Amino acid sequence: MSGKNIYSSDNDYGDGFYDEPFRKEYKPQKVIKPAKSKNNTKAKNNRKPVATPPKKQKKKKGCFGKFVCVVLVIIAVILILAGIFVIVVMSRVNYTGEYTDHSISLDEGIVLREESDIENILVFGEDNHKEGEHGRADSMILITIDKKHSLLKQTSFMRDLYVMIPGYGYNKLNAAYVLGGAKLSAETIEYNFGIKIDNYIIIDFNSFMDIIDSLGGVDIELTYDEIKYINWQSYRNKQTETEVEIDPDSYTYSENNNGEEVASVHLNGRQALWYARDRDSYGSDFDRTKRQRIVVNCVTDKFRKSDPFHIISMLYSASGYLSTNIDQISLCGIGIDFFFASGNKKVEHRLPTSDNYYDVWNESGQALQIDDLELEKERLYSFIFGAIKEED
Repeated sequence: MSGKNIYSSDNDYGDGFYDEPFRKEYKPQKVIKPAKSKNNTKAKNNRKPVATPPKKQKKKKGCFGKFVCVVLVIIAVILILAGIFVIVVMSRVNYTGEYTDHSISLDEGIVLREESDIENILVFGEDNHKEGEHGRADSMILITIDKKHSLLKQTSFMRDLYVMIPGYGYNKLNAAYVLGGAKLSAETIEYNFGIKIDNYIIIDFNSFMDIIDSLGGVDIELTYDEIKYINWQSYRNKQTETEVEIDPDSYTYSENNNGEEVASVHLNGRQALWYARDRDSYGSDFDRTKRQRIVVNCVTDKFRKSDPFHIISMLYSASGYLSTNIDQISLCGIGIDFFFASGNKKVEHRLPTSDNYYDVWNESGQALQIDDLELEKERLYSFIFGAIKEED
């Protein structure tokens, strides 16, 4: 093989096949466009332009939407704070867990009157409470929440009523509290008067004063002698440095519906407590129970008209002094029912009624003996379960 270069020239592409004589110059072919027809032109000219759809614009939130969001957030925060407050208040209440033994009456063939839309709560005002002992129940009021007639009813039980105390025999009603506290007192009322007591609440007198003070005091119509009694008790118990804390001569008196000369006096918690315990200035223990109901009504009305701050303060102050057998969930429900019922007309009752008792002296001392027990029970039933007017 010769050393001759097989590629004849620089233009050779491998084996000389495209030598000069045979190479043809590459020329690109022209692309012949088809002639435009008249019909196509006409169709094109008649074609309607396709409209471009408008772009969707994002809706901007208006002021109303933002306002609703803010309101919902505020409501949520309020509900959360309210829930926390309720938990705190409920945790301060003393839950006794002592429930009334209704079978004590049922075993004796006593039918306890009750209705689903009537809630009977026995409220005690306790004094001289000591650790491990029951104090004295200076007040005993049955609070009836009547959802059937939208009424709030109060029934005062005289503490000197001569009754049968289950397991102990006959004695004054107040002795039942000393012997067995609120539980035995409720069972005693059921046994003697045939009405079911659903629950009970015990209010310490310190709580009574705190409740009224947290509301900023109460305004009560007082007689001249009632003012003097409050001054005397406050000074006598070394609660004031002066004998005349409230000057009875500084008020203008006018006649009330009972023919008494009274003046509206603003009382703090301590002064209102002495008023509620007054049985010496005018009348007797019957008049004291009436004063207690007046204070309850004044506190209830003041509570409803107070601003949220005072309501919160009152609930917090009172909760630490309350004892009850009502569980936390039920207590909240009862509180709501009480709030709405208290806005309507309030009616009052008292046992014994004025024409159905006489005084007796026995081993318990001076007591009140009911003349006709069946009549007294019927009057109590009518008051609690019926839509009646005030009776005293």
